[in-house]
Amino acid sequence: MYNNDGFTTSEVKTTARLDTYASFVKFMEQAFEWENISYNFYPFYWANRGNWKNLYNTVEGDSLFHSFLQSGMARVIAPVRPGFEDAVQFYLATGLVWGGGQVPVIGDPLFLSIVDELREIKGEPEGKAWITRVPTSLTILQAGSIGLDVGDEALPCDCADQDEFEDPSEIPCDNGFSVEDSVLGGGETTEP
Repeated sequence: MYNNDGFTTSEVKTTARLDTYASFVKFMEQAFEWENISYNFYPFYWANRGNWKNLYNTVEGDSLFHSFLQSGMARVIAPVRPGFEDAVQFYLATGLVWGGGQVPVIGDPLFLSIVDELREIKGEPEGKAWITRVPTSLTILQAGSIGLDVGDEALPCDCADQDEFEDPSEIPCDNGFSVEDSVLGGGETTEP
């Protein structure tokens, strides 16, 4: 795709294959509302029977990634952006990208400007925020070994917006932390 013998000789080689691929990428990004995708992982036993043991015994600290790695199949729903229904149906039936005749130009209903994508209205939060505990493999094994006395508190947060939470008493604030001059292994630091 590109030739980079040096900073001054860098160039992009445009070919018909690159143009076709770029059109496909543009179609996929504009025709679907990827930000609204939903998915459901199915159990390991929907995979090939020879893979059951490996899928079932998969270990991962992140529960969502673990579910993905352990699944035998998944159902994915990618909503079609309004106005692209016919183009997506044509693609599903033929495997070809269709633009309703000619390539969409600015002003065509099948053209979606990057500016319009960036200006899309963000969702409004419903109700107040709540505290959610997420298990993680990022654990401090020896208190005081990293120069931070963690005490019994969670990581600090900005406590200025407590009225935005359902139960403000559950908000972990930074009052449980104090920086110390501990070193790895809990020993004292010595001056050289």
